[in-house]
Amino acid sequence: MNSAELKNKISDLRPNYSDKYRSMIETISNKQEKIGKGNIAQFGPFFQTFMYACVIGLRLGKPKYFESQEKTSEFAPLFRWKPEPIKDYLIMMLLNRSADYGYNWIDLENADDETIAKFLRAFVREMEGYANRGFEYIYEKWEKERVMFSSPTVFIDILKEI
Repeated sequence: MNSAELKNKISDLRPNYSDKYRSMIETISNKQEKIGKGNIAQFGPFFQTFMYACVIGLRLGKPKYFESQEKTSEFAPLFRWKPEPIKDYLIMMLLNRSADYGYNWIDLENADDETIAKFLRAFVREMEGYANRGFEYIYEKWEKERVMFSSPTVFIDILKEI
């Protein structure tokens, strides 16, 4: 499988997020509404908030996988996520860590379909794990320091902390 085919398969993935963060995600995400949410700064569409949480999780260095009975919801497929450069950067960060979850992504070029399918499940699990860790971090801030979310630079400020 060449890199373009692998990218297409990755682009079809639909990662999940924990439902316990849904209310916060809805509040801090801009869903193309004309009006704001009071004095709460908004980041961007749901998928951009997911990418942001994933970056936070990656910077924190350890994924937090879903509990076995944890309720989750599905995001849009990656091919719909914008901006492309940030999505591609996130994919490359996860590919570069593929040895951490049992794969050398360069070797996938010669892999069979079963191995590719297993890799894709592991890849999306890692993405979800890092995003879940990032959402946990944001949620702790949300619960303890909600006033910071009134700052237009809150999302930059959180990244600076890590």
